[in-house]
Amino acid sequence: MEIFDKSGNPIAISDPPQTRIFSRMDLRNAFLAGAKMQGVTFDRSNLQGSDFKGADLYGARLVDSNCDGCSFAKADLRGARIRNVSFRNADMRGARFSLDEMNKGMALRHVDFTNANLDGADFTGAIYDSGTIFPVGFDPAERGLTPEHNADL
Repeated sequence: MEIFDKSGNPIAISDPPQTRIFSRMDLRNAFLAGAKMQGVTFDRSNLQGSDFKGADLYGARLVDSNCDGCSFAKADLRGARIRNVSFRNADMRGARFSLDEMNKGMALRHVDFTNANLDGADFTGAIYDSGTIFPVGFDPAERGLTPEHNADL
């Protein structure tokens, strides 16, 4: 699998191509809008400013990654592993963090949504820990999130 920037220049290729692992990479300004990326791994990668609008990231891994200023508008992030991730100033409108196909909720651990646009994002069934930061005025309970210490795990 190959990843291109917003100008159409190749910036990464998984080796071998079928692995879909892009860990520890600088993938700033990647263009992945509408991409089918189920199960892809972006652990410890810099994805700042990348475009994931409408992308299918079901079951993806975003651990210790920087997603500041990215667009995940209407992206499917169900079943993704999201831990120690920064989504500062990201566009998350209509993104799906809800129950996966096995009816399991997502766990958000140490996720920074400072100044992110979460309008219409679906967090049904998700839990979050005390290290997760939401935008000012965002009410997690009103949006279907449960604090980790109150969840039946």
